[in-house]
Amino acid sequence: MKYKRIILFKLLIGVSVLFIFIFWYYLKSPLQFYHGGDARIHCVGRFDKTNPNAPKVWAPGAYITFDFEGSSCEIELEDELRFLIDHNYIEYSVDGGEPIRLKLANKFNRLKVAVNMPYGIHRVILYKNTESANGYLKLIGVRCAKLLPLKKTKKKYIEFIGDSITCGNGADNSQIPFKKGTWYDYHNAYLSYGALLARELDAEYILSAVSGIGLAESCCGIEYTMSDVYDCIDFHENHKKWNFENQPKPALIFITLGQNDALKNESVYEKKYLEFLAMLREHYKNSVIICCTSPMASSKFKVQLKKSIAKVVDYRQKNGDNKIFFFNYAGTYNAGYKKHPTIQQHQLMMRELLVFLRDLTLC
Repeated sequence: MKYKRIILFKLLIGVSVLFIFIFWYYLKSPLQFYHGGDARIHCVGRFDKTNPNAPKVWAPGAYITFDFEGSSCEIELEDELRFLIDHNYIEYSVDGGEPIRLKLANKFNRLKVAVNMPYGIHRVILYKNTESANGYLKLIGVRCAKLLPLKKTKKKYIEFIGDSITCGNGADNSQIPFKKGTWYDYHNAYLSYGALLARELDAEYILSAVSGIGLAESCCGIEYTMSDVYDCIDFHENHKKWNFENQPKPALIFITLGQNDALKNESVYEKKYLEFLAMLREHYKNSVIICCTSPMASSKFKVQLKKSIAKVVDYRQKNGDNKIFFFNYAGTYNAGYKKHPTIQQHQLMMRELLVFLRDLTLC
């Protein structure tokens, strides 16, 4: 009888432990749904929050980041699927690991960004690799065991204003060889010079860029200029306006516009550049602005750009703007698709800018 009681007691203990484990596992393992507008999800870029539960964004390089507790995580995204065929590319990373670049496959996508990882706290970052012309990405929500408040957000903030170069267009042939895919197959905003520089400086960033756009004149069938669309949330003419007042002010602004202008009329380009700078100063009175030549320009064209942009900067400086500088790329970077910089050349561009900033003690 005594032994039976001991066996029964051990059996009860074992069953209790099993139930406790099952209960603990039930609490820990199921993936809970958190809508895309949850305050614990940090959105960086021009996100439209008209629907507070599902923010959407058009611009290249926009990103979200969040911390979760658990071992698995899924992200639900809606792809605008512009023209029914143009899928966006994204890039994501978990715990600072090797980023994964992929093309979305459906209108509605559930991405398993973490699967059976060691149980604990993990950080996810997801970037939009393609630009506004590819349509929006809408963040429907996140699935994980527990979404956590983000412990750390970076204090520095940098804005990069430009054209296809700043978008990271024509740069990445790691998955599809150049000339074998569609123009947007080679986009990689995550590895563009601006994103690389911001991460080097441990800063948040925004890419305000549109392929083909200029200041006085755009190319490739675009009938508007950057001045016409800079205040639009998706950089498309006559669309919803971006609210500058409720957004962080960039410490640094890089402008790389001129490649598409072709400087057919230098005086007009310079006039439009000055008008754009005046508009920028209305929003960003204390930001340091750096006006750059085009890194993909031919030697002859770069001389033209250098002359005009330096003239514009000199005019601003002489009229009291002591937070504006001129930068001229030493190298020419055009080994990618349709003579755009490759992702390797974006690294070199970033290094040139970094040296410039350090020489002026701007970082």
